Amino acid sequence: MDITKIGLFISQLRKQKGYTQKDLAEKLMVTDKAISRWETGKGLPETSILKHLSEILGVSVGELLSGERIDDERMKEKNDEVILDSLKYSRRMLKNLINIVLIIIGCGFVLFPLSRGTGYGYCVLGGFFISLAILRMLFNRREINIKNSYRAMYSFILLSQVMALIFEMFPDALMLPFASGPNQWVTKTFSYFSLTPFGYAEFSPILTGVLTIIIIVLSAINLIQARKALKLQNADFICAIIAFVFSILHLLKYGAAYMSFPSYAISALTLISAVLQAVANRRIESK
Repeated sequence: MDITKIGLFISQLRKQKGYTQKDLAEKLMVTDKAISRWETGKGLPETSILKHLSEILGVSVGELLSGERIDDERMKEKNDEVILDSLKYSRRMLKNLINIVLIIIGCGFVLFPLSRGTGYGYCVLGGFFISLAILRMLFNRREINIKNSYRAMYSFILLSQVMALIFEMFPDALMLPFASGPNQWVTKTFSYFSLTPFGYAEFSPILTGVLTIIIIVLSAINLIQARKALKLQNADFICAIIAFVFSILHLLKYGAAYMSFPSYAISALTLISAVLQAVANRRIESK
């Protein structure tokens, strides 16, 4: 669907009818700025007014969305093309809207620490959402092929695991209760790689960290080899699933009161990584 062509067609028909942009806007009960946007190819009329607009301009809806007059012999064929183009345009607009929302969320996380002066881990999560939007934009490009798609997905998997590793190294990533006396508890914080929790039989944090490093190595190999090592891809996926299970054991054992922001972020990043690996591997097996 060529919105520039449609805009020029609307402008041409309007002038043929002797209407100004203001005249047409009044008939459609919209602003003249809306008419200007359509005619300059910056937008399309709402679906609810397409029929009314086409009647005013003396063309069919199919002709209006085609940006040209259509012979009777070509009408059915052209209408089918218009319908398909309209569906593609709607899907593209929805994808763009999702990308914009992801970027807004990412920017919100990035700007949040600036207002509070703390919590700079939010910047990392904000970068993740912005990176996700960029990745979606790459996938939406028509010319992307399966090999480039695979590399893009594993690049994002690698990025998400590196971010998880950064969170795991935060000194306040892990919160644990310790008894300071009868019915008295104090909360202490550690990184996932601290050996102190390990000494108290808290194995899941350090195992999560070790698995994260393994996933990073496997993802880097898969990214370089590009679809040539299915066993490594499956191993990467299994490690991500196990890492996610270990990452939520702390939540199941101690509850949300002892979950820090980095802990939630680590679980979320690991889960997203596992989902992306499953999608990437499924695409490869289906080819």
